[in-house]
Amino acid sequence: MKRFREWLVGTYNGIYKIVLEPYMPSRQTILILVLAFIFGLIWAYAISPTIYYNGDPSQLDQSWQNEWVINVAARYERAQTAGIPSDELRQQTVRLLAAVDNPLGIANAQGLTDPDFLALAQEAQPGKAAPSQPSLIGNLLPFIIGSIVIIVLGVIISLIGRILIYPNLIEPQIRRLRGGTAASDEATRSTMDSIRKAKAAEKKAKETDLVDELLGAPMVRRMSVYIMGRGSYDDQIEIEDANNTFYGEAGATVAETIGEGTPDKVTAVEVWVFDKEDFVRTVNAVFASEYAYNDPAIRSRLEPKGEVLLIAPGATVTLETNLLKLKATVVEMSYGEGPLPPHSYFDNVTIEFAVWLKQPGSTPSTPAAPPMPAMQSTRTYPVESSATAPYNPPPPAMPQPQQPPPPPVSYPEDDQPTQGQPPQAPPPPLPPLRQQDDDPFDGTADFTPINRN
Repeated sequence: MKRFREWLVGTYNGIYKIVLEPYMPSRQTILILVLAFIFGLIWAYAISPTIYYNGDPSQLDQSWQNEWVINVAARYERAQTAGIPSDELRQQTVRLLAAVDNPLGIANAQGLTDPDFLALAQEAQPGKAAPSQPSLIGNLLPFIIGSIVIIVLGVIISLIGRILIYPNLIEPQIRRLRGGTAASDEATRSTMDSIRKAKAAEKKAKETDLVDELLGAPMVRRMSVYIMGRGSYDDQIEIEDANNTFYGEAGATVAETIGEGTPDKVTAVEVWVFDKEDFVRTVNAVFASEYAYNDPAIRSRLEPKGEVLLIAPGATVTLETNLLKLKATVVEMSYGEGPLPPHSYFDNVTIEFAVWLKQPGSTPSTPAAPPMPAMQSTRTYPVESSATAPYNPPPPAMPQPQQPPPPPVSYPEDDQPTQGQPPQAPPPPLPPLRQQDDDPFDGTADFTPINRN
């Protein structure tokens, strides 16, 4: 049961939320359709009902059916007095009596006593059954069933129209008439508008002077733009001066998402700066949405990444390293609209990065690798001192094993050295074998005697 519920929820989120919901008619539209249908029924049944004529006698009310039988009996009596042939009169009377339900019962109820007419009424039995009288439920069924049919048809027609008809038939005509380009759907139009706004904000920000009181104009000034659904957001800016000297990097990336499905709903953006002179650490801060900023669970996941700030146009954070000072400012932002909580994820965010060099004119240096510590020997040697200059006696020479003389060099007849060419040198002798306990540190120790004055 749990797996079925999870599958049902996943199917609902995957098919309805992502595929169908953007094209579904709004609730206001459905409500207007249902109210219009109900008003039409009230108008047809109560305000201006349909007037019937030339209807069948069986459809008349019971009182009017009684009048029908009485009139047929009077006609039959007058026809007999006029001398109309009996066979033709009897056939016409039976046909007229058969037009109502239960002609014999009606004749008896109206007190008709002519035995010939009652015989004809008996012959016309059972007559034509009258339609059933509508009940309260029968009167309400058109309103209930009709409303359901209107809702279902409205949803189906809306989906077909928005998914198939409008983008393939109507929109190309609109584009042709306008002489321009039209976005294929609302999401694309929103993305294009966000891009235009971001470019306008970047242009406006560049026209504004940004000067630090102590450091002057920034060395680097860049814009980072996030737009929902426009690829993965991971901006990286290289910090270089006019001479292309590299000082570090800065950037912005996704810190936290919310909800499911694609595209990702970003609820927090992380900004960071890296200093080449301070290569051990990276300084970070987080711009969080209103929902993430006030949610304890999300806030607890964001705080280890750096200082958490509530995002808003004009929000600023300053990050400093040994050599760099970065000021990140939210130039423009807007929240997305959808089934998630309000103000929980971004539709677009534009962040301005301004970087100053704390020491103008300085250049970063490449840190030298620390020297390897020399291994100290555990052996001790006599220490001698002198009033003038110390004398460091060399370590005692170790006895070398006797090496056999190299064998004489022989050449083939064709490879004999010619006149004036020196013979090839013999191969170098093998290194001497190390005696047992000669150097337990395998040549890595420093056995130079230590002199102390």
